[in-house]
Amino acid sequence: MLFNSEGYGILLALTLLAYWSTKSVSLRQIIVFIASVVFYIQWSFLFVFLLLGLIILNWVITVGVYPRNSRLGLWLVVLANLGILFSFKYLSFFVDNVVDALQLIGIVVESPRIPALLPLGISFYVFELISYAVDLYNKKMVAERNPLKLSIFVLFFPHLIAGPICRANQFMPQIGTLQKLSSDLIVTGAYLFVTGFALKCGIADGIAPYVNTTFANPGNYGGLDNLLAVVGFGVQIFCDFWGYSLMALGAAKLFGYDLPSNFNSPYTAQSIQQFWRRWHITLSNWLRDYLYIPLGGSRDLSNFKITRNLMITMLLGGLWHGASYNFVIWGGIHGLALSVNRYYHLVRLPSGVKAVFSWAPMSWILTMAVVFFSWIFFRAPTLSEALMVVSNIFSFGAGYMQTRLDGVFFELLVMFVILYFIANKTTNYQPITHYSTRNQLLFFSTMFFFSLIYYVDGAQFIYFQF
Repeated sequence: MLFNSEGYGILLALTLLAYWSTKSVSLRQIIVFIASVVFYIQWSFLFVFLLLGLIILNWVITVGVYPRNSRLGLWLVVLANLGILFSFKYLSFFVDNVVDALQLIGIVVESPRIPALLPLGISFYVFELISYAVDLYNKKMVAERNPLKLSIFVLFFPHLIAGPICRANQFMPQIGTLQKLSSDLIVTGAYLFVTGFALKCGIADGIAPYVNTTFANPGNYGGLDNLLAVVGFGVQIFCDFWGYSLMALGAAKLFGYDLPSNFNSPYTAQSIQQFWRRWHITLSNWLRDYLYIPLGGSRDLSNFKITRNLMITMLLGGLWHGASYNFVIWGGIHGLALSVNRYYHLVRLPSGVKAVFSWAPMSWILTMAVVFFSWIFFRAPTLSEALMVVSNIFSFGAGYMQTRLDGVFFELLVMFVILYFIANKTTNYQPITHYSTRNQLLFFSTMFFFSLIYYVDGAQFIYFQF
């Protein structure tokens, strides 16, 4: 049940109708819980029991074990959640690497066939449950004794599959509050949803065929087309995931709930540090608070240890996206870039050199060069195909500037810039309700009619695979 499907629209409408028809907080919680279970069942009937079982296990440990021994409880929660994540997402990858390592020393072992079964959204809800357990341990909140509220925190269907990654102390109090319906709530929720829909179904799904075709056979295309495919994927994944996030925020807002923002103009960043403060913000914050800082962060440590912490964080952040060395390389590129970025501010350079690299256009170009170069490894199916794309881009031979891409591809890139400006202005700078009624109608109709004109019945959201 995709966000851009009729089924999701019907489920959302029926749930909202039932939700707002009662003023009982407990009954509203039951309605949201049932709708969320129905939503997940549409993806997998069996895995919904895995998810519910994991929630119950976390609830039992945090309510039963934490009061007696919070350290033991924390270890049980982390091991249980990471154990489930490892079993489904990384076991096959781990076994294959062990088999390869044994073959290098002369031991031939047949690799067992492990079925590729990945519960939808597992990386997201596992991270949410771990953050909840750590926050309890650090006494940032008290354990939720109502299993229904904990279930809604994890299962809430607008953000269940691909985030944003919520914090329990931010979201759970909203579940227990009697939300009030208002015109501002409806306008904001509807606008966020329509804007996300336009970005996903208009831009991302429109560009996807050109990107997919080029990355499927990079050797059949010239250097410029390979470069354009990389640029196209950067636009595609941004609009796909930003679109999903806005649709999630919009759907949640219609229930009166506020979810954390996930994007804030990442492609205008002038440093890699700034990029990660603006791209997939909830994941960046999670990695910072629950991995980088526990490793030691950057406080009172040697440069070597700080670099080590940055690299470990980003390598594991890459691996979080998928069991593939391509994702590890992607994370490694960003870890290295963050380390270089940090050393740049520590090392004394000639004032002329410093001025060149600190010049806003230059720092933006360098930042985007790193970001888009790393997208090659994120998108390519295999390492060899990623290296082929890199080779084609930097092989300036005859016919380099010839393109086989359709004019619609370039048209969508132009439309992306326009929608980027409008969406950013009306979601990050100030909410749609802060504008005049005339401008609200103008922005809303722009997104709505763009969706009608450029709508593409595309595949699922990119981040659903993670």
